[in-house]
Amino acid sequence: MTDRDIERIKEQIKFETEVLKFTALVMVGIGGGSISLVLGELTLLRVALVGLGFLGTLALGIVSWRFYKRVGLLIAQIQEISS
Repeated sequence: MTDRDIERIKEQIKFETEVLKFTALVMVGIGGGSISLVLGELTLLRVALVGLGFLGTLALGIVSWRFYKRVGLLIAQIQEISS
């Protein structure tokens, strides 16, 4: 691989780590909002929103995990090229 390919991989790592940070931040926001709904009076609407918040947080957790693994693979690919 050329230096150009390595630079492309580095830029992809930068992009994917930014997406990873964003998804983690959104997970915290959705999780906090869901918890705040539990602290009030429990109505059917609140329970439904808490459930949706939980599902959203779970889905974003899976997406974050996949990005984390992908960044690890890209770093390993660069290390393999360098050695």
